[in-house]
Amino acid sequence: MSYPIVQIKTSDNLWLHALHLRAPNSKIVFLNIHGTASNFYEEYFIEVLTEKLAKRGISMLSTNNRGVGVYDAWQGNGAAVEKFSDCLIDIDSWIEFTLEQGYEQIILSGHSLGTEKVTYYMIHGKYAGKISALVLLAPATSPGSEPLLVQDYEKKLENARILIKEGKGKVFLDRNAYGGIMPKSAESYIDFSDLNPEFDDALPFHKRRLPSFGKIEIPIFAVIGDQEEYTAISIIEALDLIKKENSNARVVQISNCDHDFQENEEKLSEILIQFFNENNLCSC
Repeated sequence: MSYPIVQIKTSDNLWLHALHLRAPNSKIVFLNIHGTASNFYEEYFIEVLTEKLAKRGISMLSTNNRGVGVYDAWQGNGAAVEKFSDCLIDIDSWIEFTLEQGYEQIILSGHSLGTEKVTYYMIHGKYAGKISALVLLAPATSPGSEPLLVQDYEKKLENARILIKEGKGKVFLDRNAYGGIMPKSAESYIDFSDLNPEFDDALPFHKRRLPSFGKIEIPIFAVIGDQEEYTAISIIEALDLIKKENSNARVVQISNCDHDFQENEEKLSEILIQFFNENNLCSC
């Protein structure tokens, strides 16, 4: 059996790891980009989805990106210090891996913050033309949600600006800086705020327009729960906006479902496979 954990080195010399489980004779791969401070194995829906997809000839590549975990002292990466636009480097590298493996169709998927990264990639990515379909699992908007989640948001922004001006951009803000869940360096905090225009080319639901998203010309599937979501506006409004802004997009909401699809993994897999069948993305 081939060892299922693979590693690559990005163009800026960062080592990243992934779970690569290849279905027999598969030419189609599901490439997933994880969310904030997560990793390639943490969400249980990946395990369930991997098994279901393999039966339909679709391989799984569940990847780490430079936002893995909170902070890794070995390489100096992690969600506490990452820059959003660097997601292009990570996704480039994983797509290059899939092409080297001989895959002919790539389903690019993101979960949570990963949905913002893969959407941004479809506008600016080097290999965007190689992608056959885009999957958004629990789509989110970081700059729009942050002010709603954090007390003294403007004060934290100002503190971050001061640190950067003093040449201390790598200094961490407090433990509850980002979404109330983890510290952030001053540089990263500003980068993940609504001060960063890069997020306008992702999923800025709070602005109620998705101009760049509307330019994506491949099939798009967005699926989300009804609990603990990070859409800044109501979930229904966000889903309606996705449909309104891109005629290639289909949306589904799962009832009694949280942000990580816990206890809904089977249902999620069934919904995704139906979408893949409808778009000729299954080998059998």
